[in-house]
Amino acid sequence: MEFKMELTLQHAGIYCRDIDESIAFYEDVLGCKLLFRSDAMEGDKPLKMAWMKGMGTALELLECEDKTTCNKACECLNHLALRVANMDEFVAFLGEKGIAIEAGPFDPPLEFDRPLGSDNDDLFTVYGDAGTQLRIMFFRGPGGERFEVLQDNIKPL
Repeated sequence: MEFKMELTLQHAGIYCRDIDESIAFYEDVLGCKLLFRSDAMEGDKPLKMAWMKGMGTALELLECEDKTTCNKACECLNHLALRVANMDEFVAFLGEKGIAIEAGPFDPPLEFDRPLGSDNDDLFTVYGDAGTQLRIMFFRGPGGERFEVLQDNIKPL
């Protein structure tokens, strides 16, 4: 018996070293809105939580008393990808905020230069006849979280 389920993103949990600094970053730089804060426990250790709304989803910021948890999380999360309409404007905006660019912007080599088959055209449908156009760059948030920023001509999901 085959069971199919549709999964959607409910939220992303992001460890941070200083929750107040991260809340300010997510509000000021990424345009998120603080929904609420709470204190909890992670096992027997205090855990600060902040729920943010933005970028089409909910983000759960987590500050652990034990910072080794945050350090371990930075080893496994590669990046969160954000889409922008104008890369140059966003890079200038980050510069105004004093945020360093880790890599890019650059045009990565692409393995696809046309729309995928009809069974996957909801994922990478290209707008226009020029094929896929993509610029990317990377920067870090205050907790070490890595962001990829894309400017593309690919249909949003």
